Amino acid sequence: MTTRTLTDRNLVARRAGLAAAVGTAIEYYDFAIYGYLAVVLAPLFFAGQHGLVGLLGTLGVVASGFLARPLGGLFFGWMGDRRGRKVVLMATVTCMGIATTLTGLLPTYATIGVGAPILLTVLRIAQGFAAGGEIGGAASLSTESAPSRRRGLFGSSTSLGISTGMAAAAATVGTLSALTTPAQLSSWGWRVPFLIAAPLLVGAALYRMRVEDSPLFLRMVEEQAPPKAPIAEVLREHKAGVLRLVGIAYSTMTTGSIASVYLLVHLSAVLHYPLTGSLWLIVLIVLLPLAIIPWSGALSDRFGRRRLLAWSMVCFVVLAVPCFLLMQQGSLALAIVAALVLNVPFSMQQGVVYTQYSELFPTRVRYTGISLGFNIGGVIGSGIVSLVATWLVAVTGITIAPAFYAVFAAIVGLFVIATMRETSRDDLDTPAAAEPALEGEK
Repeated sequence: MTTRTLTDRNLVARRAGLAAAVGTAIEYYDFAIYGYLAVVLAPLFFAGQHGLVGLLGTLGVVASGFLARPLGGLFFGWMGDRRGRKVVLMATVTCMGIATTLTGLLPTYATIGVGAPILLTVLRIAQGFAAGGEIGGAASLSTESAPSRRRGLFGSSTSLGISTGMAAAAATVGTLSALTTPAQLSSWGWRVPFLIAAPLLVGAALYRMRVEDSPLFLRMVEEQAPPKAPIAEVLREHKAGVLRLVGIAYSTMTTGSIASVYLLVHLSAVLHYPLTGSLWLIVLIVLLPLAIIPWSGALSDRFGRRRLLAWSMVCFVVLAVPCFLLMQQGSLALAIVAALVLNVPFSMQQGVVYTQYSELFPTRVRYTGISLGFNIGGVIGSGIVSLVATWLVAVTGITIAPAFYAVFAAIVGLFVIATMRETSRDDLDTPAAAEPALEGEK
């Protein structure tokens, strides 16, 4: 490959990576602000339900949005494998941004009664439907546009978008909570983070309009017709890849959410740390991955995806319980240390996982395969993790109960990784790399 060709390929990869990142940033900005404001939103939309009961209702709305993601993943995955990555990613980011902005305009229970939680749920379902097609397209576009030996590095851009969105959400909510009184935050302040999604949507859509579609997808449609029924093809020929992706997505999204978004609920509602201090802790722990993610992605190009993922899971098994014990010692400083430590393995897995997803499927059905497996894993992972963790504390009275759930999820991930073979040296354009046997290969 000539220097000129390599330079052009790197430029295409950088543009695709940034395009992937801006959309996932909006997706996880929305997901995070809802999680960070759950304690504030509970009495506004579930009036009459006090304490953890009202909080569980608010977190249940999050779960309803995640239930829509597999349907959105199937719809947008089908479109992405037939029409291309770019056009579908334009649609998903637009739908997500509109749903998030409208959430900031909703009337509360005090204004329209039971209609308030119903409208909130409808918007969360709409946002979840659109978000269901985002990750599959972002991961496909970034990895398919990357040089083969730097696929892990450029593929990590999807995770960088996630961390950027979560950091922006925490910083926005943290600033608001510092500048407003609790009454002001409940009255109008909670709307501001949702309304900020409007200018973010415009910027993301304009940038994605300028990005080329995936070179591998364009090459594929020149050589053969796009699949007429990508969903049926995935389920018929790539079941093992889907099952592995579901397992890895459940494991990484559960452990990662417990180490990040859920921590705000845990620190403020369970351990009763001040909300403002807890929010700025979240800013720190979601900024940490920005330094580790690309490093982890580059390491996976050298040492392999399986090894990095396995080490991150082992770290969760070892660290989850001690870190949660440290958080409940009554010192916010110790809680910061514990949270930062627990987010190191989270950052490691995020630098690898989306490239690994892409390597499980061939180009012709990659968008559909990732969207299907990721969103099913998301429903039983991030979709219910805060609900399950809060319920465990409420039922058992044990404040470190979420740590045991994180250990369980990490062990599930280790079992799935043990069934996989290394794919970092495979050519993304060849289906042979996509479907190793379910048993006997490591």
